[in-house]
Amino acid sequence: MTATAAAAEETGFGRIGRWAGLILGPALALGLQALAPPDGLSAEAWRVVSLAALMVTFWVTEAIPISATALIPLAALPLIGATSMGAAAAPYADPIVFLFIGGFILAACVERWRLHERVALSIAAQAGGRPAALVAGFMIASLLISMWISNTATTLMLAPIAIGAASALSADGKPDLALGGALTLGVAHAATIGGIGTPVGSPTNLIAIAFFERAGEEMAFIDWMTRAIPIMLLMLPVAWLLLCWPLFGRKAHARFDAIGAVVREALAKLGPVSAPEMRIGAVFALVALAWMTRTMLVKLPGLLALTDTGVAIVGALALFFIPSGRGNGEKLIDWKTAERIPWGIAVLFGGGLSLAAAMEATGLAAWIGQYIAGLDGVSAFGLVAVLVITTILVSELASNVATLTSMLPVVAAVASATETPLQQLAFPVAIAASFAFMLPVATAPNAIAYSSGLLTLRRMLSVGVGLNIAAVVLIMALAT
Repeated sequence: MTATAAAAEETGFGRIGRWAGLILGPALALGLQALAPPDGLSAEAWRVVSLAALMVTFWVTEAIPISATALIPLAALPLIGATSMGAAAAPYADPIVFLFIGGFILAACVERWRLHERVALSIAAQAGGRPAALVAGFMIASLLISMWISNTATTLMLAPIAIGAASALSADGKPDLALGGALTLGVAHAATIGGIGTPVGSPTNLIAIAFFERAGEEMAFIDWMTRAIPIMLLMLPVAWLLLCWPLFGRKAHARFDAIGAVVREALAKLGPVSAPEMRIGAVFALVALAWMTRTMLVKLPGLLALTDTGVAIVGALALFFIPSGRGNGEKLIDWKTAERIPWGIAVLFGGGLSLAAAMEATGLAAWIGQYIAGLDGVSAFGLVAVLVITTILVSELASNVATLTSMLPVVAAVASATETPLQQLAFPVAIAASFAFMLPVATAPNAIAYSSGLLTLRRMLSVGVGLNIAAVVLIMALAT
């Protein structure tokens, strides 16, 4: 594993935090059981509280891998009398899990043939050697790619190219820190921002959609994009302004031309567009179009039951049939490539949904919702604001997936108790879970950018604080 990849893995509270979580989680769960259940709460529901406390502690501290934590409901829920094994296992096969699998097989194929790299470099090449324009080019490329491919993969692919562009400014090969910091952090933050743009852009988006569907409030692919893209498009220029502030006023000189040359050289190394690139590009475009127009497609004969998950699976399966165009019977994708997608996230989805189902079955969710709804003087808008701010702050230290998985059952309970549409409360929280910009440990893209050596923690914090404030304002203005 490279140093950059290792940095991407290092999130959460580190080794000490993991050991603390291993001790704190069971201690907290057992300690709660030493207390009497609150009035109106059954013994089974109180045991689910202990289970949730254990899982949240493990998720936040990453005491064990977060996907492994998500398997705990399968072992624990039947034993504590909360639900049957069948009911505990059912959420692990939720249709959203297969939407994720299909979407990421498509993304794996795009990465296999480096089509995403060509798109990114083509956009960046248009900026020439102008520093602020170059940052904008890399950020736009990162944003567009991360709408369809994981934020981490996007950052890992673009960060080395960005560092090379910054190095071109110096005669001794040392990167220009002002430009290098803007480029690397710009790639990371644009990937995070772009990840909210489509349901498949980030696992948190799919987790939220799964909750909506279980509550009977289905959100189509295009519906998510319609609500998320305005926030995405407004966040990007804010990030660009904050990052490029030190670059404004710097006049272009001869060495800036070398930056554009680095980008053009990387693009030239890819060679002409290959047959596999054209074919996967066509498949990906058709799948994306089907996702965005599904509400119209279902009106056609024979397509009434078409779902976003069905579109994803059909597109993924097509890759195993379509020849790559390079001869020898090679297809666009093989199983060796497909099996490298993050299957653990599929387990994580199921674990969160299973815990939430147990909370509903035992009456815990209703009890939490009624308690919060009974608080005096808290408006729906104020409640959303508190949830959004809390989610962003927690995401700075914990995995965004773990944060949202922990928050959504509470949000769902509040929505039910207050008779508020789930999406009105949960959609802003789902967007907020992705927006953690201040700390290197907040997201894998942040860690990758920080590991470049071109950023001081002070700069990351100052830009991150501004972006977090902008995120709260935009989410409250556009997502509620």
